[in-house]
Amino acid sequence: RNTNPNDVIDKVSWTRRLDNLLKQNIEELGKKFITFRKGLVKCRDYIFYFLENPMIPFDNNGSERGIRKLKIKLKNSCTFRSDFGADAFLELHSIVETAKKHDKTPYNAIQALFKV
Repeated sequence: RNTNPNDVIDKVSWTRRLDNLLKQNIEELGKKFITFRKGLVKCRDYIFYFLENPMIPFDNNGSERGIRKLKIKLKNSCTFRSDFGADAFLELHSIVETAKKHDKTPYNAIQALFKV
């Protein structure tokens, strides 16, 4: 993927390999591994979509970056002073992050809210 980012990679071999790993007996490893395996079984068909479609990221870093500011705000202040303030912060944050993902400026996105 690094040398040819637009190539489509067949996911069949990867899915077979995952299936073989999921069939192994992991009872002795503990409950956390069993729970993890159940989660993998549920999303098995979706795990390797990024191989077939180069537009799909292979990680969720974009999502994690999107909530980072919220987590830092909560960690620094431990709380919002009111429900109204929390709602306002979350709505504004959502607008700003959505604008960034659509290659728009946050200022223009917020300004568009007031145009009727």
